[in-house]
Amino acid sequence: MKEETIAILLATYNGERYLREQIDSLYAQTRKDWTLYVHDDGSTDGTRSILEEYAREKDNFVILDYPSQKGASNNFFSLLRRVDADYYFFADQDDRWMPCKIEKTMDRMRQVEAARAGVPVLVCCDACVTDESLQVTSPSLWQQAGTHPEFLTTFDESAATPFVTGCTMVVNQEAKRRLLWDKIAYATMHDAFITLCVLKSGGVVSPVFESLMYYRQHGDNTLGAFSAREDRWMYKLRHIQTVLQTDIALLRMLRALGYGSIFKFLKYKRIYKQRVRNASLHANKLTKDDK
Repeated sequence: MKEETIAILLATYNGERYLREQIDSLYAQTRKDWTLYVHDDGSTDGTRSILEEYAREKDNFVILDYPSQKGASNNFFSLLRRVDADYYFFADQDDRWMPCKIEKTMDRMRQVEAARAGVPVLVCCDACVTDESLQVTSPSLWQQAGTHPEFLTTFDESAATPFVTGCTMVVNQEAKRRLLWDKIAYATMHDAFITLCVLKSGGVVSPVFESLMYYRQHGDNTLGAFSAREDRWMYKLRHIQTVLQTDIALLRMLRALGYGSIFKFLKYKRIYKQRVRNASLHANKLTKDDK
């Protein structure tokens, strides 16, 4: 039986401040049977020196040298395209993984693949949101953002649902094979694009409802942890240009993937919000019953 191969893809850029802590957390994983592949996107600080130090010390640490990809999303896509493995994790340079992250998400991956052989699979986990010192500000990214990855079920419905955060997910080789590589220029981010391609090809998104990493928030995040409290009309009015640009980019990506009309998107967005309200009411009821 062929031994499964696991790749961790780490995209770096001027990350010297937190990089060692993240890499050390990868090497503290309970599962050791993986290889870390890194591409640096043109750092001007000490990031490259740190990477070269680890590469000298670790047999499963591989630096890939090729031109800058000019951004985190393209950097991750470039790593995914170049690396051949059975399973792919995506690691940000400034987080810290809990020791059981790979083990627990791979356990779920095997469960899903056993039930749905041959299909694209994306497994994701929750995360603790922290400040720059790794002090926890929220025990659940999903709860803070008001997102429900369990609603990511079909391509039509899920296009209007907040997507999986890249650093929390692992995908199998079949998911990579089904990516629409000729459309990645339309990707808002690599994680949203991969999630949609998995669902478009009849695949499965399976969440692990446990926080298995620390999602660090600081002034230099490419994308940060959204708060559901910000999803209000006043917030949208204050940031109307950003909101419009985000929505336009999302719709361009959906159109490139063959999603259909904006009216279908708005329909499922309304359905998603109702499902979130129902889930919240149900959770509140359970809390009251427990008391």
